[in-house]
Amino acid sequence: MRVTNTMLGNTILKNISAAYARIERSEDQLSSGKLYRQPSDNPVAINQALGIRVSLKETDQYLSNISDGLTWLNTADTALKNSTDLLQRAKELAVAGANGTNTQSDLNAMAAEVDQLLSEMVNVGNTNIAGRYIFGGNQTTIAPFSEAGGPPPTAINYNGDSSAINYETEKGVNISVNLPGDSVFKGSTDVFQTLITLRDDLLAGNYAAVSADTSAVDDALGMITDAQMVVGAKLNRLEMTQSRLEDDKLGLTKALSGVEDADLAEVITRLKMDENVYQAALMAGSTAMQKSLIDFLK
Repeated sequence: MRVTNTMLGNTILKNISAAYARIERSEDQLSSGKLYRQPSDNPVAINQALGIRVSLKETDQYLSNISDGLTWLNTADTALKNSTDLLQRAKELAVAGANGTNTQSDLNAMAAEVDQLLSEMVNVGNTNIAGRYIFGGNQTTIAPFSEAGGPPPTAINYNGDSSAINYETEKGVNISVNLPGDSVFKGSTDVFQTLITLRDDLLAGNYAAVSADTSAVDDALGMITDAQMVVGAKLNRLEMTQSRLEDDKLGLTKALSGVEDADLAEVITRLKMDENVYQAALMAGSTAMQKSLIDFLK
């Protein structure tokens, strides 16, 4: 087959164009840090990257849920510790008030302190995070506990519900991050009523009743301690899940990088090679072309 000038010229231009396209591709990878610009570059790799990105997005959502849940549970844990401190003081006052050597004036002073403990216990029950009450069940926008009667108050009403607030921490796994106040403070023992009764018995100077109130305070302490154990178990579970998901996220990130990120050192090396090939193609073309065409190109 006879090779014409036109055929030779087309071949040279084709080679030069291909070499330039490779330079452009390498420069694009170097500037973007990515192997592929569009799905058609490598459909299999792009689909794999999309799947990894979906998993990363889900993992980030789970981690966000866990973070929010940990905030709720840590706040509840602190509130319950405060409740324990208040009840411990109430027990000390009950033990002291049962001593028949106390004057009524002494008992009245103790009753006044118990009344303060009651008010603080209501505040603890109304603990909130950015305006969201943690012990109100799903009723997070209203204070779950309010004083009734008095003063001093003769009862504490619960305004929340018994619903759980569940967060999805893994696919198909939901964990409740709240403890409704009616189970924490008004369960087998009514914490508020226990304090009200102790206060009233002190005001009445009823030593025997005050002595009996000591056991009621112990029961309230036991109920709060049980709630603390539940919170502690949930915290441990969420922290373990959080650690595992963070490891999973790191693995997914590395996998995504392996699929779509360019090896910059390799790209730089290839770019230099592509530039050399391009220069060689230009030189070969200028040598092979007839003088008249070379003059035209000049």
